[in-house]
Amino acid sequence: MENTTTANTVLQNESNEQQNESSNTSIRKVKIPDYAFIQAGLHKGDSKSLTAHLGWIKEGHIVDEGFSEQEHLLGKKKAEINIQDKESEKIKLENEQQTIDEVKIPAARKQVEETTEEIKQVKLDCAEKRIKSDFQPIRYYTYATLVCFLSVYLVFFYASAINSAFFRNAQSLITNAGADVTMLLDSIFDPKGIFKASTSLIFTYLGAFLFFAIGLLPHGILSGDGKNKKLYASLLIAGAFLADAALAYKIDKGIHDLKLMAGIADADWKFYLSINFYLVLLFGFCAYLIWGQMYELMLTEKNKKNTDIKAEIIITDLKIKLAERKQELQQLEVKVRELQSTVSIIKQQLEKLKKDLETAMVNPDELARNLTSFYKGWRQYLVGSSELVNEKIACEAAYSEFMSSLFIKTTQSLN
Repeated sequence: MENTTTANTVLQNESNEQQNESSNTSIRKVKIPDYAFIQAGLHKGDSKSLTAHLGWIKEGHIVDEGFSEQEHLLGKKKAEINIQDKESEKIKLENEQQTIDEVKIPAARKQVEETTEEIKQVKLDCAEKRIKSDFQPIRYYTYATLVCFLSVYLVFFYASAINSAFFRNAQSLITNAGADVTMLLDSIFDPKGIFKASTSLIFTYLGAFLFFAIGLLPHGILSGDGKNKKLYASLLIAGAFLADAALAYKIDKGIHDLKLMAGIADADWKFYLSINFYLVLLFGFCAYLIWGQMYELMLTEKNKKNTDIKAEIIITDLKIKLAERKQELQQLEVKVRELQSTVSIIKQQLEKLKKDLETAMVNPDELARNLTSFYKGWRQYLVGSSELVNEKIACEAAYSEFMSSLFIKTTQSLN
């Protein structure tokens, strides 16, 4: 054993080693087994000193002589950047959560309370007859007049369209047309036919009222109760459009057949390229849509005469707003819970990143090798003296406990 040489080396380097160990920020490159043997002799194999040295290795203050300081610093810098990014993300999310908690949610709750109070106030005003009527007679009678004229127009329009589509006598028209055959063949409707007495007029006018009733149904559904009333009304409007389109096709097909009989037909006829098809839709379906709008405006203006109905309309609108604001409040509360969960996850990630920074090494395997190598050098000193049996046992326990806490599973003792 070279105990004398070792002791001299210890004495020569004692002051330098103590100075190096007092600094927690420096990085000391050493040949770890030899350095451990020297430190064990300096500290008489003390288990607490062993634990302290293992901690310095873990924190990166003592490294192997082959250690790349630049790579180490880059690793630490990367870990620090990751921590800064996570800190910024956490602060941003916490600020967003604070804004929602302290500004948006109280504002949403206030809106819900105010809307609820408005509904109560409207009901109270209605009960005490304090609601004023906004009814305007001129507007109402204007709408009513337009509805009446458009109603008459639609009845005669559909009567003429049905007559042209189903009851037009093609052979008779061509025979009696004379010089006006071209103008006649370009005529979409046959208005004279709806004023000539015939059995077909029964179906002509009943069909016209049927089309008119189809157009009236959506407005009845919209004014009623039901969850899907807008859907049903839309389906009925779509049905009215298809019925008008079918009628337009039938009329245009009839005109094409008349031209075939007269010998002046278009060679490449397609109904969707014919102007007649779209004119029927324009004068029929579009007129129906305008009539429907005038009808709704007339009813709305009429309802203003009745303050109870007006109050009900106001309350209905307020209830819709109340439901929207409650939904908004619920979404904000859900957002807060999501932010809290995200912040909690980021905090856990930050803890891990900080631990990674504290133990910043080239890699965990290298850290384990350095720790093991250091303990081998320390243990080499212990086995050289029979007087250090107790310290050997204490150091074995300290080493095992340190490695177990650092790498989770217990490290086996060295033989």
